[in-house]
Amino acid sequence: MRHYLTVERLRVLLPEAADLQIRRYELPNLFAINFVIVGLLGAGIASSTRPDPQAKGLGEYLRSRHVDVPIRLLNTNFTISST
Repeated sequence: MRHYLTVERLRVLLPEAADLQIRRYELPNLFAINFVIVGLLGAGIASSTRPDPQAKGLGEYLRSRHVDVPIRLLNTNFTISST
């Protein structure tokens, strides 16, 4: 995933972010990638003490995008070690 989900690929998956600044952070200990899309949600969560349902909705929207998955990944038994 870290090689596939680049800033450029995110721009394709989220056309609304095409002209916005996108920052990508890898979190290898969590097997995760974090993106910050500057300005997409307006003032964002920092402007309020309320939970940010817009960001959660955006995450679900991104998760619903269809992408091609290499067959080699479908035939792999992947486990995460707890050590």
